[in-house]
Amino acid sequence: MTHWTVDAPTALEFDDVTELNVRLIGGTVAVLASDDRPALAVSELTGRPLQVSHSGGVLTVSYESLSWDGLLGFLKPRKDSAAVTITVPADCLIQLGVLSASAVVTGLHAGAAVKGMSGDITLDGVTGDVSAETMSGEVAACDIDGEVHFKSMSGGLTLAGGSVESLAVDTLSGQVTADVSLGKSGSVRVTTMSGEVTLRLPADSDAQVHLHSTSGVRTEFESLRTVKAPASHPVSGNVGAGTGHVSVTTMSGTVTLLRRAPVGMESKTQ
Repeated sequence: MTHWTVDAPTALEFDDVTELNVRLIGGTVAVLASDDRPALAVSELTGRPLQVSHSGGVLTVSYESLSWDGLLGFLKPRKDSAAVTITVPADCLIQLGVLSASAVVTGLHAGAAVKGMSGDITLDGVTGDVSAETMSGEVAACDIDGEVHFKSMSGGLTLAGGSVESLAVDTLSGQVTADVSLGKSGSVRVTTMSGEVTLRLPADSDAQVHLHSTSGVRTEFESLRTVKAPASHPVSGNVGAGTGHVSVTTMSGTVTLLRRAPVGMESKTQ
């Protein structure tokens, strides 16, 4: 194992990186897919030094005593901050955790596992399975492709573009907005207490749909019907052949299901 203690702006290069583990407290971190040699650039650093290790293709960038499992339970006040940019091959596995730092992950093809306390996380063009967990931080993703699992207290999720085989969301009060396509026999399951949920699916989607809220449900798909029930507003039915599944359950948040016009028809409907 090769180890570095980074206490000043530094640039490092590595022979081979197949797995990346990052855990930061404050600042910024960008992980970018690249065909160039894997590299780490630290442009700003305050507080404790970063601990960097490289062994058997695994690159770890973290602080002493900051573990992945204990990240969201890390309550010690720290002023540690770093601005970090990491380039890795597109097929690199990644596990990224931040407390208040903001993070961007771009162009990776092997999915990503991300955690955040209050820091916002952006995923751009990440394909493969994505697992995201936050307390109050927001997660935004565009042009994804694979399975997405999201869990939060009050942090929201925004998905724009791409296709999902499975989208599973559990949040207490986070807002959920997803404009995606469903894979064949794909599924969407969203559960919230008070978070508002807005989904936008292609007009030619195939799914069994169940939407439930005590505050109201709105849908642009005419094949769906409101079911009479006390103190609730359930809407259900099939869209297309009904091969997939879409389920949204919220206690007090509103639910909106929008219909995206077929390709080539967008301008005609505006």
